[in-house]
Amino acid sequence: MFSHQAYSKDSKPGFLVDKVIANIDNNIILYSDIENQVHLLSKDLEDNRDSRCYLVEQLVMNKIMTSQAVLDSIPLTDDEVDSELDRKINYYISMLGSKELFEQYYDKPIEVIKEDFRDDIRDQMLAQRMRDKIVEGLTVTPTEVRDYYNKIPKDSLPFFNTEYEVSQIVFKVGVGEDQQKQAFDKILDLKKRIEDGEDFALLATLYSDDPGSAAEGGELGLMPRGSFVPEFEAAAFKLKDGEVSDIVKTQFGYHLIKLNKRIGEQIDCSHILIRAQSTNNDILKTQNKADSVRNEIVKGNLNFFDAVKEFSDDDFSKGNGGRVLNYESGSTIMEPQQMDPALFKMIESLSVDSISQVEPYQMQDGTYAFRIAKLDSKVAPHQANLAQDYSKILDTAKSEKEQRLIKDWVLKRSKKSYIFISDEYKDCPKLQSWLSNE
Repeated sequence: MFSHQAYSKDSKPGFLVDKVIANIDNNIILYSDIENQVHLLSKDLEDNRDSRCYLVEQLVMNKIMTSQAVLDSIPLTDDEVDSELDRKINYYISMLGSKELFEQYYDKPIEVIKEDFRDDIRDQMLAQRMRDKIVEGLTVTPTEVRDYYNKIPKDSLPFFNTEYEVSQIVFKVGVGEDQQKQAFDKILDLKKRIEDGEDFALLATLYSDDPGSAAEGGELGLMPRGSFVPEFEAAAFKLKDGEVSDIVKTQFGYHLIKLNKRIGEQIDCSHILIRAQSTNNDILKTQNKADSVRNEIVKGNLNFFDAVKEFSDDDFSKGNGGRVLNYESGSTIMEPQQMDPALFKMIESLSVDSISQVEPYQMQDGTYAFRIAKLDSKVAPHQANLAQDYSKILDTAKSEKEQRLIKDWVLKRSKKSYIFISDEYKDCPKLQSWLSNE
C-alpha cells in the first residue's frame, strides 16, 4: 500500500518531515516539492492561498503531461536537463548578486540546491514538450482573429503606448598595433604565471577584463556548444578537464581558457580576458569616420541601409539591416521603456526617416564605439485596433486557442488517470474537475 506520508528515520514517532500532496499515476507531488517551488518563485507566496492553489494545479497538470510524455517516448537527455538547470540557477544567482548570496538565500550549498530541483526541471521540460506536441500545427485564421477581437468589450481593449522602430550604424573604436602588443604581452605573462603554479581563478579576479566573470574567478558556467564565438569554442572543446589553453584571440581580445569539466556537448569553463585598450587618437579617428559617414547620408550621397552593410560593426543589428531588436518580444517594435535609454534619447525628438547626431556608445561586450540612429517608424499612443495591431491580436488569439486546446486535453487525459489530491487542496477550483475518477 502506498503511504501518503513520509517520516524521518531518526525522528520521534509521528514527527512529519514530508507528505504527499498529490499522486498522479504514481507520479507524486510532495509537500517539499511545493515548498521548493514557493522559494524558487517568491517567498511572498508562502501565505497566499490562491497562489498556492495555482501552483499545485500547475504541478498536477505537469505530472499529467509528463506521464503522457513518457508513454509517448518524447526524448529528453540528461545533458539537456543539466543545461536548463544551470541556466536557471545562473539566472537566480545574477538576480541575487552572487553564488554566496544564492546559497545563503536557500541555506544550502549550490550542489544540493541543484539536486533538489533537477527532477522538477526534468518534469517541466517534459511537460513543455508535451504542450508543444498538443498544439503542434495549430493555426488561427483571419476570421478567428476578427471574431476574437470583436468579442472584446470596447472598454476592455488594451491601450498601447507610443511605439518605435529604430535602425543604427555602429562604429567600433579601433586599436593600434602598440596597444595590441601590450595586451598580448600581458596575457603571455599571465600564461607563464599559471604555468609556474599561480592560481587561475585568482589571476582572473585580479586581471581579467571581462566584468561579468572576473568576480567569479573567470567562471562562465556550464554552457552548450554554440554559446561562444567560434575561435573560443574551438579551443575550449579541445581541452581536457583541468587543462589551460594556449592564448586564443577573438573579437573581444586575448583569452586563456581553463576547462573545468565537459559533459557531452556542454562545457564548464573559466577564462581570463585581456583587451587591447584604445588611445585618444583611436577614439578621435573613429568619431571622425562616423561623422563623415553621417554627412554623406545627410547629403544624399549614401543610403542608410547601404551604410549599415558597409560600415556597421554591430553584428546583431547589422544582420537585420540595422534594425534594433526588442529582446522582450523578438520583434523590431519597441515602447520607450523597452529601449536602451541612450538610444531613446537619440531618437525621441526625431521625425520619421531622419537620423541622429553621432553619439558615443558602449557595446554589449564593453567595447567603446560611436553610433548613428535612424527613426524608421513611430506609432502614436492608441487603443488596440485591427488595422494597426493585427499581429498582436493574432498572437493573443492564438495563445487563447492554445490554452483551450491544452485545457480540453488535460481534462480528457485526467479521466484516464489515477489522481489523488490531499484534503487541504481538494477545494482548489481546477483540481475538482480532475477528481471525478478518484
